[in-house]
Amino acid sequence: MDFNFQEVTSNLISQIGFIILLIMVVRALIAYTREDWGQFFSGLVLGLFCLIVVFFGPQFEELAKALGNTIFS
Repeated sequence: MDFNFQEVTSNLISQIGFIILLIMVVRALIAYTREDWGQFFSGLVLGLFCLIVVFFGPQFEELAKALGNTIFS
C-alpha cells in the first residue's frame, strides 16, 4: 500500500481553495444585486486570487521552495 501524504495535502489545499472561490463568487453576486460596489470588487478580486492559487498552486510551491533554498542556503 503506497500512501503519499504530499498528494493528499496538495489535493486538500486545492479543494479548500475552490470552496473559498465559490464563497467569494456568491458574496460578489450578492453585493452586485445590492449595488455595494466596494464589497463587489473586493470579493471579485479575492475570488480571482483564489482561482489563481488553485490553478497555479504547484508552480507557487516550487517558486517558494526555490526562493527558500536561495535565501537560506
